[in-house]
Amino acid sequence: MSKLRIGIIGSGGTGTRHAERFSEMEAAEVVAIASRNTETGNALAEKHGAEFIPDWQALVERDNLDGVLICTHNDTHAEIALAALRCDKHIFMEYPLARSIDAGEAVVEIAESNQRVLRINHSETVSNSHRAVKQRAQELGDLLLTTFLRLTPGRGARPEILFNLPVSGPPAHFFIYHIYPIIDIFGGARSVEGSAVYEGLTDQGNYNRFVNTVNVKFKNGGIGSWVWAGGVEIQESEQHSRYILTGGTISDSDGKWHCSTGAEVEEIPPVDAPNISLQERWVQEIQTQETSAAHRDAVTALEAIRVSLSAEQSMQEKRRIVLE
Repeated sequence: MSKLRIGIIGSGGTGTRHAERFSEMEAAEVVAIASRNTETGNALAEKHGAEFIPDWQALVERDNLDGVLICTHNDTHAEIALAALRCDKHIFMEYPLARSIDAGEAVVEIAESNQRVLRINHSETVSNSHRAVKQRAQELGDLLLTTFLRLTPGRGARPEILFNLPVSGPPAHFFIYHIYPIIDIFGGARSVEGSAVYEGLTDQGNYNRFVNTVNVKFKNGGIGSWVWAGGVEIQESEQHSRYILTGGTISDSDGKWHCSTGAEVEEIPPVDAPNISLQERWVQEIQTQETSAAHRDAVTALEAIRVSLSAEQSMQEKRRIVLE
């Protein structure tokens, strides 16, 4: 079988990491790199024996590509994905799926109708640990409450552009990978309410410190709560999750998951299954022309941005958003 020919849009840290991973695969070949930054784009293309193309539109229109990787700013993901899908390309993109719900719906719909493999880089889809937690949650009855908390003392190593509301959205949106696994386990939201405080907020939407909360009622019952705070006075970063169900509570601690009931606390080990990267799964799905699992996961990613972007709407309109 011939190698999958790949074009990568974006030459920053994420694009560089993906280029390394796909170049190591026998079944894939990096053919072209597109980037606004000609210096880093040319360097990345030269390193992997690929052609550098300054214009991403020209890249997606090329006939010698099977798939396109999207590693750009959040507000361009859907635009590039739609253009690539219209050129019959398979898509692997960084989260979030889109900067608007309408655009996200369009990407998922066209990928399904064109039978293209659309993969958003949510690692839970190949995580044996996440699969084990999901299975355990299904055994513990009805959901009562999920809680998530993340506190960080500073901006960390994240790119400066993330702290920009028009481009990246609120923290709930660029931290979408905290929302995705909970939506995958418990389903979509019936209503969403968000709030935020930003320090140093400029007219351009940049800021220095933030607190962002999101509260939801799930369609299947139960309540969910997420809290993010960055730049707060704390010595070390702190993060934890709790899933409280009628039959027990699932929580994370020191990188492991545990289930607590009135009788005992037990560790939840990962399921016993082969390890595969999401990049490898994408390549395999394209080769076998199997799109159903990718579509199902893309729908979950769409439900996740319904939460983050409805929370943004809630903040702007100062009201609870009821989802259809």
